[in-house]
Amino acid sequence: MSATSVPEPDAAEPAASKPVPSAGESSRIAIAAQHVSKQFGHVQALRDASLTAHRGEIVALFGDNGAGKSTFLRILQGSHRPDNGQVIVDDQPVEMTSVRDAQRLGVDTVYQDLSLAPDLSVVDNMFLGDERIAGFPGRLFGVLDRKDMEERTDAALRELSIALPSLAVPIRDLSGGQRQAVAVARSVMRSRTAVLLDEPTAALGARQSELVCDLMRRVADRGIGVVVVSHDLPRILALADRVVILWRGATVLDQPASQLTVPEVVATMVGYKEESAA
Repeated sequence: MSATSVPEPDAAEPAASKPVPSAGESSRIAIAAQHVSKQFGHVQALRDASLTAHRGEIVALFGDNGAGKSTFLRILQGSHRPDNGQVIVDDQPVEMTSVRDAQRLGVDTVYQDLSLAPDLSVVDNMFLGDERIAGFPGRLFGVLDRKDMEERTDAALRELSIALPSLAVPIRDLSGGQRQAVAVARSVMRSRTAVLLDEPTAALGARQSELVCDLMRRVADRGIGVVVVSHDLPRILALADRVVILWRGATVLDQPASQLTVPEVVATMVGYKEESAA
């Protein structure tokens, strides 16, 4: 199934009306990449990388610097096409050639820099690049439907139990944790299948990091697959359902998080186990 064959989400559907999949649906694959490889010139960024996130599941993607995490995440989000292997979204094989393809399939990404405009309000950031235009004559003259945007923003934030001082406050006036929460809520509002997060607790204090982790669990509880790339090993290991570790571009571990300790994760990330077994 090609990504371009997937219909656009219904723009008239408010975020709060998205149904949570039943227990049977939770066994479905939200997003996966199977045995993918990617080479840039003489650099083999990925050689045999696999990851599967089911609906309602949080999968942590760990790896040392240069392990291939960024390239792997870009394949999942449609920025890169794999040289080999297969990407699956919502139980179906797909071919994605852009981030827009991923978004059409219900996959959205929260980037490390959050991609927020600091001088714009919470509402304006929630709809940045996807503004709602009022009906005729507003549509004729490009008038923003601010009432609809405010209602959708309020519903999206309430659904994830995100409390902010105001929807009109500029992003620059929010704390780091609140900014991260807005970025996650925007991604969830746009997605229906999976959310990818790149270092969501980087540069956050302990309390704000815990709030963001609670938010990720609430996202998964809505039946969305969550893939999180992070160096915050103790906190994310305690949060995740499964752990996937990349080493030199290949998946060397895929295991329930409850069966792992931080020292075991670190040892696998730096290749001690594979080298000692050689």
